[in-house]
Amino acid sequence: MKDQIGDGLLIRYDGLDAANHEIELGSLAESLKGLSRIIGVTGNFVATERFVQHRDAMSVKVVVRPPEAHCFEVMAYVKWAAENPLISGTLATLLAGLITYIFKRAAGQREEMRAIKDSLDKAIQALGHRDQNQIDRMMDTIDRLADALRPAARQAVAPIGNTAASLTVGNADRTESVTIGAAERDAILSDSEIDVGDERDFRVMISELDMETGACRVSLADDLETRIGARITDPAFAQANNPYVSAMASRRPIGVRAKPTLRDGVIERLFISDFLRN
Repeated sequence: MKDQIGDGLLIRYDGLDAANHEIELGSLAESLKGLSRIIGVTGNFVATERFVQHRDAMSVKVVVRPPEAHCFEVMAYVKWAAENPLISGTLATLLAGLITYIFKRAAGQREEMRAIKDSLDKAIQALGHRDQNQIDRMMDTIDRLADALRPAARQAVAPIGNTAASLTVGNADRTESVTIGAAERDAILSDSEIDVGDERDFRVMISELDMETGACRVSLADDLETRIGARITDPAFAQANNPYVSAMASRRPIGVRAKPTLRDGVIERLFISDFLRN
């Protein structure tokens, strides 16, 4: 459609209540309020190249259509507020990339931010901008825009860990999308600077475990004296006599797949998504 950017933006909540096609209403309302602001501000910037924070002054509006039963999913569309022709192809790519950048910046994921910035630079050039000074000014504006939208990013992640395990936002075909899980949520909500590391394998000793929430205390196999906080998000944890419970009961290390959050380069917390099968 000529009056909207691309084929819409996917907003999808997975896991926990969302796995049953339902979600806690208060958390959903807060999340959609934050996402509405993020999509509106970025959509207006992509369409007009102007950073406008007040909705009444925007040239675009954000609308949604009825939710789908894929876990819990809605589609959002950025449309002109009044009649206006719009060429949507490159703009849709830039919009999805910009939303991804906002969440990565809010979570302090520096390496991924750099890669996305390169993609944004190329997308801006694809719109016909060739003057490097102009491109640099637009990239500076994108950073200011991302910082201004951090409160909205905090609203957007409200359901994570409460009524959904993750939030995905991006193109309908997921060619450009961002998924925010518990580790990213903690970094986004933190008042201090926390980095989110790449998911990788760890060998840990579990010393405490909350059977209801999956919260636990673990030690890394190469440093048994130091205990760090962790949370098990693996669906297998809901099963009786699961590998995590067995490992703690027998006081033996267990191999896990986890995403760390770090402060000053030191692991502060692990978010465990799976156990390693020997």
